[in-house]
Amino acid sequence: MSRRQPYDAISALFTGKVALVTGAGQGIGQATAVRLAREGAAVGVLDRNERTAEATSGAIQKMGGRSRALVADVADAAAVSRAVERLYAEFGRIDVLVNNAGFDRPGGFLKLEPDDFQAVWSVHLLGAVNCCKACGSIMMDQQDGRIINVSSIYGRVGSKGESPYCAAKAGLIGLTKSLAREWGARGIRVNAVLPGLTDTPTIQEFMLPKYRDMIVRETPLGRSADPAEIAAAITFLASDDASFITGATLEVTGGWSL
Repeated sequence: MSRRQPYDAISALFTGKVALVTGAGQGIGQATAVRLAREGAAVGVLDRNERTAEATSGAIQKMGGRSRALVADVADAAAVSRAVERLYAEFGRIDVLVNNAGFDRPGGFLKLEPDDFQAVWSVHLLGAVNCCKACGSIMMDQQDGRIINVSSIYGRVGSKGESPYCAAKAGLIGLTKSLAREWGARGIRVNAVLPGLTDTPTIQEFMLPKYRDMIVRETPLGRSADPAEIAAAITFLASDDASFITGATLEVTGGWSL
């Protein structure tokens, strides 16, 4: 049974804070953008799909939150810089960065081409690098910042037929730990969440039911995660409740990884 909560009112947890969430048009990114907005943050909703970015931003504004839709491909460093500049010009600071954008090209290793690996890595890993670079100097000037990278439990344990995705997610874990060491003295905390099977539109559309059912059977909690549950973990790591946590990898798998 899902434990999704119906956050109906704006709270004060992130009042005065500004967040940027990538891949925020749907799934975990959308749930995170909405959750941060409900907690009081102004949220930059970044996605390469203008329609879904506008939809998420509009939903936040409708509930009384502050938001701005931003359209960019995170693999394009110049486009990311322009989006960050626009968000900073409007709200005057950036406190939280959630690197969530990604996609998948599954297949047997020998059947995949180098371009397949490059395409996946350019979004998951290089995209996170581009966003960290664009937001990092702002956070350093503020002497305060929180970066949460959305990796995957597959980045720790691997998976058949998912070598580009697993390698990219493992790379995010390495990036998280490296930046945590490098930027900690500048007041910037960097952590990662490692979701398990999550009931996102992508999973619903592309994962065969037999594979979803198999993972659910192997999960002690006996179900997949709701995106809002992953968003809750991200929000915790972005909050002052996690003020002495950096370089951590928080597994949100329902026990699948035990």
